[in-house]
Amino acid sequence: MMIKTRMWVLLIAAILTGCGGSGGDTPEPQNDDPDVLARNDIRDVDELAVYRTDSPYASLIKECALVETADEACTLEALPFIAQATPDFTKEDIMNRLLVTHDWMGERFETLLEDAPDSMIPLFGSLTSIVIGSTVRPSHYWAGTGGIQLDPATLWLSLEEKANVSIADDYRSEFDKDLQFWEFVSMRIGDAPAIQFFDLSDREERTLKDIEIPVYRLLYHELSHAVDYLPTESIATLDSSLVPARALDNNSQLFLSPRLNLDLPLYSQTLYDLGQVSFQGEIATEEQQGFTPTFVGSEMANDGAAEFYGYNTLREDFATLFTAGMMKREFNIDYYSAFVNKPVDESQYRCDELLVGWGVKNRLADTLVAARARWVAESIYGPNTLIDGFFANELGEAVPMTVGLDWCSNRDGVTTIAALKNSGAESLELNAATRRQLEGERRRHTH
Repeated sequence: MMIKTRMWVLLIAAILTGCGGSGGDTPEPQNDDPDVLARNDIRDVDELAVYRTDSPYASLIKECALVETADEACTLEALPFIAQATPDFTKEDIMNRLLVTHDWMGERFETLLEDAPDSMIPLFGSLTSIVIGSTVRPSHYWAGTGGIQLDPATLWLSLEEKANVSIADDYRSEFDKDLQFWEFVSMRIGDAPAIQFFDLSDREERTLKDIEIPVYRLLYHELSHAVDYLPTESIATLDSSLVPARALDNNSQLFLSPRLNLDLPLYSQTLYDLGQVSFQGEIATEEQQGFTPTFVGSEMANDGAAEFYGYNTLREDFATLFTAGMMKREFNIDYYSAFVNKPVDESQYRCDELLVGWGVKNRLADTLVAARARWVAESIYGPNTLIDGFFANELGEAVPMTVGLDWCSNRDGVTTIAALKNSGAESLELNAATRRQLEGERRRHTH
């Protein structure tokens, strides 16, 4: 059966379940190592507070944002979508919908919002609320409330702030343990990484510049989910007497990702089934456990997903396409992606063990991907000359990676072993910074 048939089945569940959940029930790991930053003042979501106490929604936004089921949500008369309440809304209207567990989270969000690309601001109109809290993991959008929740792991700068962020594992971290390939993705500006990865447990701090790209990538991804459910053309026809999920469902014929799935579907049933293992926790079959990076890559090469994560659901297919397109358009960031073999020791490995079975630099420029990413951009912003010019002239070229060469050498355009020997290094073992970067590029999920 074609992938689009299977994906329609997921649509009904997605309306109420969104993209994920928070990890607040998981106890924080303990460690007596003085080099490991201890957690301090971790607050669960029940300790959220409205960031702007003078918000017109201050008295009810927490109650509306933290319901357990979609039918318990506030009606849109009580807490409307931002653009529903104020069609010409401002950044102040966005800040009025923010809940945080710590004031610094709100301050950081406000700073980044002030400098956000102009193309991002209209997307907030499809939200009712924004939550940032110590224990939110993973970040997610939920149609049940029409709101997003953001993991503050992308926001901290100081050690004091980092200590307020949970270090509990993402519940999806081991879903792919029985598969014999890893996916790596590196966001690049020219020859340099666009993101430097940091550890939540060590004592290293970072600057505002370090977090801008990760936060904007996250926001484009989560906001695209909101617009998927509530595109501009749907706002005026919402029934305000209903809770968000019911009002959105009444306009389901306007949902964007199902329309993408009809017009330009993904076709690989193999990758869809693997996506249910890697991202939904299904048990891998014996056949799937034998799939090689080269085989999986051959499926990817003949289909139009921006990332493997797009085979999770049709919603994530839509969001990953939009995110890749906007990061290229706004920041000139290329996505390098590859499938590599798993190393023998998954906790201690070297770059030269990660042999590429398939990979490409600038995946967005692939003809199949570009056509679908353009469809997504036009469905959100409408056809216009800026989108036309971007997709016609600014994508660059998709460049295949060298099969059999390791990920680091493909990514950096050098041979890792030769580079290390020329630098006088006595060992191929990874230093802490290089290992942290590799772990950040290893994609187990996108949120």
